[in-house]
Amino acid sequence: MAVCHEVTEGVVTRVEESPVDLLVSYHPLLFNPTTRVLAGRSPGSRSYRLIRTGVNLLVTHTDFDSAPGGTADALASFFGLRDVAEFGEDPETGLPSIGRIGEFEGTLGRIDAMVVDAFGPTGLRVTGDREAIVEKLAVVPGSGSAFVEAAAEAGAEALVTGDVSHHRTVAAADLGLAVVDPGHTATERPGMEALTRMVTEVANLEVVDLTHLDPRTWH
Repeated sequence: MAVCHEVTEGVVTRVEESPVDLLVSYHPLLFNPTTRVLAGRSPGSRSYRLIRTGVNLLVTHTDFDSAPGGTADALASFFGLRDVAEFGEDPETGLPSIGRIGEFEGTLGRIDAMVVDAFGPTGLRVTGDREAIVEKLAVVPGSGSAFVEAAAEAGAEALVTGDVSHHRTVAAADLGLAVVDPGHTATERPGMEALTRMVTEVANLEVVDLTHLDPRTWH
């Protein structure tokens, strides 16, 4: 059994070299409807290679984001948030809460430094006064720009998430919300450690950790 962040070319190559019965991935391999799989280089072709190698694939994403001890909780824990609460549930679509908000002690600059120390400076974007005190911090793993208003309404002074566009950042500034965007995959990394631990505990088997084969697209 193996665990990966995403079924990349590198991950598929590794399981071809050392096959496993089951590969657990956080990011889905197939986002779009697929009617055929062919050799080549694409999500479909990676499916073909897994099938040919005899590797089963299990994907967990939003369910693990919202689960106790999942990606959202792991990100909140990384920042040492206290009195953590959920936010961002969408009753219309039935999507669970993948946002977390809690008490934080420090400045925006401290949050910046924590991110750089853990994930490196590549791709990091910060908006807001780095000297400003942050008492309530909101976090959303992955792509969380849609949670800007919800974070502000929940009382957050800063939001850590990925994939925030220019216009969403302007909207956050208008609401008095600072944004720290280390990138999509960086915000999910604490969750990948949690996923590997959880799979190991549940399976009670040796688990190959392939989460270091980072799917980060920007360097």
